[in-house]
Amino acid sequence: MSVPFPSLAFLQTLQSAMQHDAARFCRLGFIDTTFGMHIAAPNGQHWRYLLTFEVFDCREITEVREFDLPAIDFVITGDLAAWTEMLQNIQQHHGADVTHSLNTLTHFGERMTIAYDDPDNRDKFFRFQESIQEFFNLAQALDLDFPSIDLSTLARG
Repeated sequence: MSVPFPSLAFLQTLQSAMQHDAARFCRLGFIDTTFGMHIAAPNGQHWRYLLTFEVFDCREITEVREFDLPAIDFVITGDLAAWTEMLQNIQQHHGADVTHSLNTLTHFGERMTIAYDDPDNRDKFFRFQESIQEFFNLAQALDLDFPSIDLSTLARG
């Protein structure tokens, strides 16, 4: 069964997979963060999700209209092409390669950005990025249904 991306169902499927693969996340250490995931399409459509992680689990995922940045740790923002390319790379390589990891994609703020209200909250992205990346790497086993976009024209602007 295919799962549409972007969607709440996609993130909930990852949440369920995380619960079934708890050992994978326990070895990385606890993760305690609430962050936003913002995806922007070229047609002006936006998807915004709030993800809450506690200890070794993704406790809650909600779709939101906007983010209250002072109330959360950070927001990862990227265009639809960047998110899609990362997930396709995860599926192709059974995990993100160096070029398509969240760390690399956010490093210079060209493909994705990290917004935060407090520098300590930005630190949480770096502290928990391996667990966050592993969460998205769970997409390797999914049959994802991506929107029709031409990544070659969108991915690098």
